[in-house]
This record gives sequence, structure tokens and C-alpha cells, in this order.
Amino acid sequence: MKHSSTEKTNGFFVIDKPQGLTSHDVVLAARRHLRTRRVGHLGTLDPLATGVLPLAIGKATRLAQFLSGGIKLYEGTIHLGYSTDTFDGEGRATSEPVIPAVTQQQLDEISNQMLGEQSQIPPPYSAKKVAGVRSYELARQGIQFPLAPQTIRISRFELSQRGSHELDFEIQCSAGSYIRSVAHEVGQKLGCGAHLTRLRRIASGEFSLDQSVTLDLFLSMDELELSRHLISMNTVLQSLPELKVNEETQARIGHGMEFSVDSEPPRADTNGLFRIVSVRGELLGLAEPSIEQPVHENLDSSLARFHPKVVL
Repeated sequence: MKHSSTEKTNGFFVIDKPQGLTSHDVVLAARRHLRTRRVGHLGTLDPLATGVLPLAIGKATRLAQFLSGGIKLYEGTIHLGYSTDTFDGEGRATSEPVIPAVTQQQLDEISNQMLGEQSQIPPPYSAKKVAGVRSYELARQGIQFPLAPQTIRISRFELSQRGSHELDFEIQCSAGSYIRSVAHEVGQKLGCGAHLTRLRRIASGEFSLDQSVTLDLFLSMDELELSRHLISMNTVLQSLPELKVNEETQARIGHGMEFSVDSEPPRADTNGLFRIVSVRGELLGLAEPSIEQPVHENLDSSLARFHPKVVL
């Protein structure tokens, strides 16, 4: 693939991440294939996990901070009978194996208890940093350390039994939720220990599995095939209200200057963000309402004013 084509590649690909690779491994493979360093992922998946891994390409990397906080949907399997130090099947057992005796009623009660906003402690083996060091690096050295709990929200959680030692589950939760910690907590509540053995991400914010391609297929695609799977920045940000601007205003935005729009602006989203779109429908950046008085003679003080937050 030529360098010139990748310079024009701005948008998102959704990779169905294979098991065994880190999210960063996928980013490195995409960088080599697209011949650009401007590739980043939205939301880490553990090597054990498969499924939706959105990649931001080119200018889209500047939008990553606004897209990584979306709701996540997973399905997977929890093994009952003992817990592990990593909270998944790759770790060492931390409890004596027992034969679980579980009813569907118990599972329904536990899943209901775990709904809503709550405080969750990340697993010891995670990418969270402790004094600048990844927690999994400290854990591998046998160093004990406290991890600060974080607030998460579980909006849906369904558990069903599959055999005597396994539970299948579906969970919808906020960004930053550790499903390994959820599996570990299920084991604690059942009193038999548990750990995660399979995890697949079905959706992540605006991105879903039906938009995805396997990594092998992605790496085999030529420029034309890639263009068919590229999701535009404007499409991904459709939930943000639109500010359509003329060419004169577009020039102001290009210099990071405050601007106003002629028409009555739509209501802001919950983050107070707007999409800035040209008359040709091109996404120019993101804006937020200005709280300052106009200081430029070309700005009408009676019109709503905006400040560019990101200029693409």
C-alpha cells in the first residue's frame, strides 16, 4: 500500500480480535499494513478476550478520547469450583477446588444484586498503573499492592448454567468495567470460587460485531477493499448535534478561532459537544459552547458562539 493513500485514511475499522493477542499487537499489525503510525485502539481487550476492537486511523485518533467511554456488551463463560490469582483461566488457583451446587434461582438473585452503580476493585493482573508501574508487572514479582476501587455500572447481567461447573453470561456495563472481577465476585457470592474462561465483546459504544472483520482478513485487504470497511468519523459521531458552517467560518475554525452560526443551534449532548460540519458534509472537528463574550468584530453578539475543541 502506498504512503499517499494512507495519509488520506481517516476513520475507523472494527477488528474482531483473535484470542491470544494483546490490543497493542493488533495496533502494531495495523500500523505495518497501513504504513502509518497514526493508529490507536478504543478500549483494551485482554489477550484472552475476542471480539470488537475499534481502531482509529489518521485524524480519527484525535477523536478517541470522546469515544472510548461508551457502553460495552460482552458474552462469555465463567468456570465454577475455584478462584485464581488472575481471575481467569491462565492464573494459579487461590482456593481449594470444590464441586459447586448452584440453582438458577441463586444465579438470578446474584445477577440482580450486581446490577446498578457500584465500586469495583480491578484485578491484580491488570494494566492499571501503581506508582507508574503496570499492576501485572508488580503481581508477577509477588509484590502486594492496593488498587484503588473505581465506580462502574452494570445495566444488564444474565447468568445461565451450562453443565455442573460452567455458567454462560451476557453483561452490559460501563467503560472501565473488569469482567474478570465480575466473574471472581460471582464465585465469592456462590461460595465456591470462580474465574473467567471465555470473553467476547459484542459491542463497544458506537461499534458492533456486525461491522467487524477478522484480523487476518483485514491484513489481506488492498486499498479498495479497506475503503469499503472504513467507517467515517462523521458516521461514528452521528449522536452529536451538528453545526453546519460556511467557508468563511470554516477558515476561522481552521485557525482554532471562536465562531458563531447563523441558524438556531441544536441542543448540546450530555458532554456539551457539537460536530462541526462543512457545507459539503465533511467533518471539520468538534466544538463546545463558548462562555466568553465575543472579542472579534466579525462575531455577532446576539448569536450563539462556539469554541473549537478539536480541529481535524
